[in-house]
Formats: sequence, C-alpha cells, structure tokens
Amino acid sequence: MAKQSTLNKSIFKFMGPKHWLSWFAMGIAYVLSFLPWSLQQVLGKYLGRTLHAIAKRRRHICDVNLKICYPEMSDTERKNLTKAHFESMGKGTIETFSSWFQSQKKFQSRITFEGQDIVDKVLAKGRGCILISGHFSSLDFCGSQMPRFIDAHPIYKLQTNPVMNWVMERQRKAIFSKTIERTNMREVLKSLKQNKAVWYAVDQDYGRKNSVFAPFYGHQCATIAHIGRIANMTNAPVVLYDYGRTKNGYLLKLTEVENYPSQDDVENATRINELMEKVIEPKKEQYYWTHRRFKTQPIHGDPSPYDK
Repeated sequence: MAKQSTLNKSIFKFMGPKHWLSWFAMGIAYVLSFLPWSLQQVLGKYLGRTLHAIAKRRRHICDVNLKICYPEMSDTERKNLTKAHFESMGKGTIETFSSWFQSQKKFQSRITFEGQDIVDKVLAKGRGCILISGHFSSLDFCGSQMPRFIDAHPIYKLQTNPVMNWVMERQRKAIFSKTIERTNMREVLKSLKQNKAVWYAVDQDYGRKNSVFAPFYGHQCATIAHIGRIANMTNAPVVLYDYGRTKNGYLLKLTEVENYPSQDDVENATRINELMEKVIEPKKEQYYWTHRRFKTQPIHGDPSPYDK
C-alpha cells in the first residue's frame, strides 16, 4: 500500500471493514494512555518481554547490531542487553499512546529540560537551527514535549497503515506548529528562513542514494549527507538533541555542535555518527537496535549482515 498523507482526508474514508482491526487497536491505545505513568511503565516492560519472546526477526536484527557494535560483549551480556532493549521499546510503545491522546501538560512534572540558553543563543542569530537526534524508545513522547521549549518542525516519515497515519499526523499537527514530510526540502528551507528549528533524526539507513559511508562504532555505515549540506547552504546552527527515560521521568538536553559543518560530506557524516555514539552509550538499552542500521553495504551487491 502506498504511503500517503491523510491530513486532507476525512476519517470516514477509513471506516470500512478492512480498517476495523486498526481502529480497535487505536481504541486500546486510547484507553491505555489514561493509565498512571508508573503503571504504564510496568505494562510497557511486560509488553516488551512479550515482544522479545515472539518477534524472532527483530530479535535477530538486534543481536546482529550488537555483535557489530560491541564485538567484545559476551553472549550473556548481549542477551541481557537485548532483553532490556525490548523492555524499553515496550515502554516506548505505551508512551507513544500517551503522546497521541493525552495533554503534554499532564507529564510536565516528569520532564527535566537543559538548554534554554542554547535555544536563545542559536535563534538570536536569525537563521533558525537544525536539531539532530537519534532514535530512542521514548522518541514520540519526548518529541511531543519539545514544543514547550522551542518551536521545532519535525521531519517525519509516513507509515504504511493509513489509520495510524491519520492519528499520528493529526496528533503532531496539534502539538507542532508545522511538520515536514522528509522529501519536502522546500519546506525545510522555508522553516529555517523563518528562524524555526527543523528536527531531523539522523541515524537510520535511507539507502545509497541519499547517503555517504562513514564509521559508526568502527564500521562503515550509510549516513545521510544533507545535514551538513543544509547547514552549509543556510548557515543555520546545528544543535544536538539528546533525550531519554530516567528513573522517574525524562531528560531533554540541547547542546550546540561547534565547528560544524566542514565542506566534506564524509567528514560531516563521521561527526554526526560520533555524536550519536556519545548519546547512545549512557542508555544503550533505549536505542533502536532493531533497526537495520547496516543494511546498505559499502560495496554494492554485498549481502546484508541481517540475511540468514
């Protein structure tokens, strides 16, 4: 099924029988979003354990990624980290429901934000800024909190399921002053010209066409090249957005990336990957290890490490 925006489409377009199961799932998600935070965390943990038991393919991808990135890790350590990762992803699933269906103010007492001085500094330059982050399990939840501190315009990827798209796109429209589909470069440049923050998650494999190869945990990895290109084109400051789950809530932190970009795409991509490694290490279990980060190989035609 083609991935299409649902923003201009009525809900009635998605009320046919083929969508009933998706709406049922959205109904469960809505109910779960009302649970107390502590209970959501427990429920998410056990949801993650269930996924760990049944999601054989995702478990395999996680295991391959950990072997590539942490070759010194023992089998026991890797298995424990994999289990912790799935528990974290389970929690993230329940948190996503809260970000979709609950007011962001409901959780503000659990949010610690560091970087208001960075916001003021970079936007005072009048060129907007480029926020860069990785994919962690609390992505949707922490992302929904960001507009409280900075007017961020997130870059997003459409989902295959149209019902999920319908809910997701409207939720984000209600929270963010603007969202940008990832292929719409014109809107990216417009937002920066309006002195807004454009938010990219920069750590996924978007294929050979849109990437250069740069080291990630010591292995050549397809890394998007246009962060440095946009920064060079617009002179917009680049800001690292680090976020994650803590014992009693969430920490959101902004840090300006100094001496970036250079004129070399590979050098810029290498810097991006180094920053991602830095924010992954303190909270390894929260990172998206179930994404096929190394699927595009430097030599065209070489098999993916995830092929069995």
